[in-house]
Amino acid sequence: MQLSALLPMLNAVGELTMAEKGISSAKVILTGFVVVFAVLLLLIIIIKIYSAIVNKAQSAGFKVKKKVETPGKPEKTVTKAEPVKEQPAQTQTDGIPDEVIAVISAAVATMYGGKDKVRIKSVKKSGSKRSAWANAGVIENTRPF
Repeated sequence: MQLSALLPMLNAVGELTMAEKGISSAKVILTGFVVVFAVLLLLIIIIKIYSAIVNKAQSAGFKVKKKVETPGKPEKTVTKAEPVKEQPAQTQTDGIPDEVIAVISAAVATMYGGKDKVRIKSVKKSGSKRSAWANAGVIENTRPF
């Protein structure tokens, strides 16, 4: 555009009174608020619909099996637990401290209840290449809503 074409527009803006400038500013601000809140409401609706779809899919049997880990402790696997019929034999522990074996035994006893006595045949360290903290971070960051 040429400068001569812009001059009448600049003069027209300069001729507005203070009240007209205030009204036009209020219109711009109000339009901005309406657009922002409309988009926020639209995002809320989209997220609610997505959440309902995910919850319905999970309740329909598409649940993701999660492996429960406690950060800070090495991951252990209990190979087999069965009811005890006689005096328990020595447990194979592969150099795991007795305190850790006691905690694992308490967890197994809690899982199977106090009625039946169970025996842990062996406890072995897992062959995971990541640390327990790294595994906990992966599980936390990849868990669905």
